[in-house]
Amino acid sequence: MLIKHGEFVKTLSERLNHTNAAMTLNICPHLWPDSEERTRAAVDKADVDQSADAQLQVDEAA
Repeated sequence: MLIKHGEFVKTLSERLNHTNAAMTLNICPHLWPDSEERTRAAVDKADVDQSADAQLQVDEAA
């Protein structure tokens, strides 16, 4: 629930009494089932934004 609502892994780690956030990530990777999809979407968006910025620069230079 905490992760779903945007809480940091460090906070979750403290709540679970884990030694550190790395321990939480190693023990509980299933708590981030959509992280690969979100990462892929973020990279795709960055590529689109970068392409749009490059096109704008070309247009402005012309």
